[in-house]
Amino acid sequence: MKIAIIGMGVAGISVLREWTKEQKRDPSIQITVFGDKETFGTGKAYQSDDAGLLMNQAAEFTSMIPENHYDFVEWMRENYGEEDAASKFYPRAQFGEYVTERMNGWLAQSRAHIIQEKVETIRMLPNDRFRLTWPSQTAEFDAVHLCTGNLPYKDPYDLRDHPNAIGDPFPMDKKLSQIPHGATVGVVGTGLTSIDVFRYTFAHRPDVDVSFLSRSGTFKTIIGNAPSFENRYLTKENIQHAKEKHDGFIPLDTYMEWFEKELEFQLGALERESLDALGSKDSIKRQLAGNRDISTIQTILKNIILLQTDLWMALTETDKQTFLQKYYKQWDKLRAPFPYETGKDFVHAWEENIFRVYEDLADIEKNEESFTCHFKDEEPIHVDYMVNATGNDVNVSFEMDDVPLLRQMLDERLLQPERFGGVQVSVPDLSAISQKYGVLHTLKAHGQLIAGIQFGNSSVRIISRSARASVKDIVKRLKYRTEV
Repeated sequence: MKIAIIGMGVAGISVLREWTKEQKRDPSIQITVFGDKETFGTGKAYQSDDAGLLMNQAAEFTSMIPENHYDFVEWMRENYGEEDAASKFYPRAQFGEYVTERMNGWLAQSRAHIIQEKVETIRMLPNDRFRLTWPSQTAEFDAVHLCTGNLPYKDPYDLRDHPNAIGDPFPMDKKLSQIPHGATVGVVGTGLTSIDVFRYTFAHRPDVDVSFLSRSGTFKTIIGNAPSFENRYLTKENIQHAKEKHDGFIPLDTYMEWFEKELEFQLGALERESLDALGSKDSIKRQLAGNRDISTIQTILKNIILLQTDLWMALTETDKQTFLQKYYKQWDKLRAPFPYETGKDFVHAWEENIFRVYEDLADIEKNEESFTCHFKDEEPIHVDYMVNATGNDVNVSFEMDDVPLLRQMLDERLLQPERFGGVQVSVPDLSAISQKYGVLHTLKAHGQLIAGIQFGNSSVRIISRSARASVKDIVKRLKYRTEV
C-alpha cells in the first residue's frame, strides 16, 4: 500500500502520525511525504519568524496528539522549563519547533520517503490509483492526502505586481524588515494578520508610519477572561436530537434559539450595546476593563469548536447563506480573538496615535513608487508601501495561477469547488468529491483546502483530529479492494 502526503504542515504531519500507527499493524504500508524545503515540518503558518508573533490559542488547545491534550504543554516544560504553560500564548515559530520535532519522530518510525519538491500533477488511473509527477520523477500511489496548507492571499485592489507592495507579509522578520527607514506604510485589512503587523512594527519598526485601512475600521476582539463553563443548550446531545427530528438538518432558527437561551442562562441579561462595533477601539477598551458579555460569548463558541463542522453541515444551503448575510461579521470577530496582552499594547498605541485607522476604504490607486488610498467621505492619503493583510482567498477555481497543482486538478474535474470555500469533500472522512469520478475515498483533502466544509475552523485541534477519520477510511477501502 503506497501512500502520498502532499504538504508537511500541521495537516500533513497529523496524517503522517496516523499512517505511522497503521504501519505498525501493516508493515507493507509505504509512506512518501512531499513538502517545500523552506516550510517542511512547520507549514507557512508556523515557519521561522519573529518571536513576538503569538499563537491565538493557548498551549492547552494546540496538541498534535489528540489523545494527549497537553502534549505541547509538556513539550514546553521539557524544552523551555515552562511550568504553567497550559493557559499561555507562545510564539508561532516556537510551536513550529514542537511540530517539527514530532514530525521527525514519526518520519523515523515510519521510514517515510522524503521528497522536498513540488508535486506538479495528479491524475486518476483506470486501476483507481493515482499518478503523481514532480520535477525529478513520476510514480503511482494507492492513496493521496492533499495537505497543501494556506491558500494564496486575496488581492482585492490588484496590488500584487507593484514593486512597493508586500502581497504576503510572512515571514515578517524578513519582509517587513526591508521597508526603508521612515517610510509610510498602509496595511490593507483588519483581521488577525493586521494584528501581527502591529506586533512586529510596534516592537521593531517604530521608525515607520503605519496606517490600517479597511471598509469597517474595526478589528477582531480580544480573548476575554470569563470563567470556564459547560454549555447547557449548544451541546452534542441537542445537535443529535435536532438532526434526528429534522431528517439530518438543523434549522438556523433552532441554532439561534439555543444561542439566545445559552446567553440568558450564562449571563442572565446581555447588554446588547456590548455587541455594537465589535473590534472598535471603544469595544476593545470595554473588554480590557472587564466586560464579561463578550468573553462569555467567546467561551460558548469555544465549547462547540469540535462540533462546529457538524453544525455547519447540518444547515441547508439557504440557511448557510442567511447566516453569512446576518451573523457572519459578528461571529467572525468573536470566534478568532487575539491575546489580552496584545490588546493592551494595541489600544495604548492607538490612543497615542502610534498608528492610525481609516475606515470606508473605497479604492487604492497605484502610482509609480507609492499608493493613493481613497475613502468614501474623507480626503485621500498617500503611502510609500502597502502591506496586504486581507487574509487567504479560499475561493478556488481552475484559473488559479498561484497554485498550479490545484488548477490542474480542478481543470480536469478531479476536484470541484465548494460554494463556501475550498473544495468539496464528504464528512467526516474528507474524501474528495469529483464531478467526473464521484466520491474518491482514496483522495483526501485537509486544512484550508476544505475551508467551506470545516467552516471557520482551522484550529490545530480540528485539523489534527480529522486526520484520523480520513486514514481509517482509506485503510477500510483498500483492505476491501484487496480482499475482493
